[in-house]
Amino acid sequence: MNQNSISSRHTMAMLAATVISRITEPLIWLPLIVWLVLRKVSLPADKKEAYFSVLLLFVFVIPFTYFLYLIFVKKEIDIDVTQRSKRIGFTLKSMVSFSVAVGITFFLSRELFIITGAVFLATLSLVLVTLYWKISFHGGLNTLIYSTVNYLYAWEYWWLFLFLIPIGWARLTMRKHDLSQFVGGVLLSAAIFFIIIGLFY
Repeated sequence: MNQNSISSRHTMAMLAATVISRITEPLIWLPLIVWLVLRKVSLPADKKEAYFSVLLLFVFVIPFTYFLYLIFVKKEIDIDVTQRSKRIGFTLKSMVSFSVAVGITFFLSRELFIITGAVFLATLSLVLVTLYWKISFHGGLNTLIYSTVNYLYAWEYWWLFLFLIPIGWARLTMRKHDLSQFVGGVLLSAAIFFIIIGLFY
């Protein structure tokens, strides 16, 4: 195999890995996930739309706007938040907004509060590990999304977890993480989520 062929295959692999990473960015799927959660929890149907707007503000709009500000205005981070130190700062500040959403759900529905709290604490566990080790947020947060959907929809969408295979391949191909970091993110977030659900739901 000549050098040009090897280079071409590497370029194609990197392109595929980048596309997979971008379309599986956990942040961009949050509006859909918030809506899917609200559809399933016990809340008055006529109030779900209003609750959706409020929760979306604190779970998605504020963190995502801050994310874009850091990328395009301050130019402090790249889209993958590659630097571990920058990742901690960004995530902790976003968690402040998320914590407001958790507080709001306390007054709306016990079921919604437990689910939102489980996601919050699982995400926080990823942040705390990042203080010492570059665990995979891509693996961890996508696992949280799939876990939340399957928990609420009686494991009807179990096949979503199969997406972790190409996601893991993409993160390793891009050299954003090694295998242990990706698997660590998947296992830690799933364990925290289901332990909390099991204890309190």
